[in-house]
Amino acid sequence: MTTTLTMSSLYAKISHLGLNQDYVRKNGLPSWWNDELNDQPLAVLEGAGYIANNLNLDLKSLLIAEEEIRFNSPPPTKFKQHNNQNKDHPYIAQALASRVAELIALGTEVYFTPLPVNVHQIRREILTSHTTVNLISLLEYCWSQGIVIAHFHHFPDNTKKFAGLIQWQFSRPVIILSSKHKHCARLAFDLAHELGHLALGHLKEGMLIDETIESDCYDDDECQADKFATQLLLGNCDNCLGNRKFKDAENFSAYVINNIIPQYPEIEAEALILNYGWHNKKYFPLVSAALNKLQLDSNINSWQIINEYLADRLDWDKFNDESYEYLEKVLGV
Repeated sequence: MTTTLTMSSLYAKISHLGLNQDYVRKNGLPSWWNDELNDQPLAVLEGAGYIANNLNLDLKSLLIAEEEIRFNSPPPTKFKQHNNQNKDHPYIAQALASRVAELIALGTEVYFTPLPVNVHQIRREILTSHTTVNLISLLEYCWSQGIVIAHFHHFPDNTKKFAGLIQWQFSRPVIILSSKHKHCARLAFDLAHELGHLALGHLKEGMLIDETIESDCYDDDECQADKFATQLLLGNCDNCLGNRKFKDAENFSAYVINNIIPQYPEIEAEALILNYGWHNKKYFPLVSAALNKLQLDSNINSWQIINEYLADRLDWDKFNDESYEYLEKVLGV
């Protein structure tokens, strides 16, 4: 351990990982931390433990001056992307999200039941107790199957992020979604995509990271997960709007509600609108505007719904005060 242990020296060392002082101060240290402690070696040693615990850092590498700072070793990881040109993987985001996955798995008592491979069977199971397959019914199905779901996007600025992550923890999968789309239909698709990976056996241990979830895919697993998600949400109604043109968002949403939903009452109007944009990318501004029309409460973001479900199912008594505070902060609950 360095003989001149100060918080400024720790900040400087951690910055080599892409975590700046402001981020570490706000997220690594507890709220009771007083900056007057920054030059007291024993207090800094305690603070280093909090930082390492929250931010998934190797404590030994943080404290020993001669060692290069590093995150704790991640589980075996598959990186999935829809094009094969980008080799810059989201390692910082992975490390931070992986720690959140560990914590929330520790705080939940669920037992994983393997998913059926047949997507239509899953859809039928959900529809036995819900009118449609949407974000809410998907969340309830996942939790009933022992799959822990969270949304986490509390990353440093300019960090390369990911769309979705699955991590096996304590013999059950944890899914973390990270896209900041506010529309429930979009995160419902992302969640259904991750369920596809699980149901189709794309991950049996370790971690899988979807860097992006888009329609143009070059990876077989990604194409299969996209197809699975589409069938889970829409049944056999993929691209049922074709390339029909719409005057504006109001005309678009009204057409879907008045002309399509009566034919397919077990499909969410929002899912149909999103699917139209999936096949007609140039109309995504129209799609977004139409989704805004249908999302009645514009103050509610989809990720808040996900984390409210999580918060209700966490045993908060399992966390020490600092981990409790950290999860409250980064999950927004």
